[in-house]
Amino acid sequence: MTHRLNHKWFTVALACALAFIPLIAEAASDTWIDEITALVRDHQELAKFEARERAYDPYLGQLALVRMAFNRGDEKGTYAAMNTLMDMLDKDPKGIGIPTWSAKEIFDFCGKVTPNKFHDYARHNPELSKGGFDYWNDNVIDFGGGG
Repeated sequence: MTHRLNHKWFTVALACALAFIPLIAEAASDTWIDEITALVRDHQELAKFEARERAYDPYLGQLALVRMAFNRGDEKGTYAAMNTLMDMLDKDPKGIGIPTWSAKEIFDFCGKVTPNKFHDYARHNPELSKGGFDYWNDNVIDFGGGG
């Protein structure tokens, strides 16, 4: 009797464990969003020394849209939201108030950690990022973020 009872508990425990595997896999698959968010928050913390931390709010807001689309399982929405974020970083970061070096670092990191299916890798990869970063290309480091 005890032998049968042990098998039943083992079977129940095994079934419960197998039920959580998809949840664990999905949780691990969205770490790239957490990593990007952490980097943007780090840059925002550094910006506090110049009282321009609010300049990172649009990027964090866009990352929230990326996360919402991803959590809904909306691949097209995630792709569109992520491309918008990378375009924001690429086009005119100084216009929003963040320094070019910061935008480039975040952009390059996004290109490295974001799965290719969630952004236009042909336009948004670290090797091609020099197109939108004019100050960076001219070897001018702009710590001020304003122009």
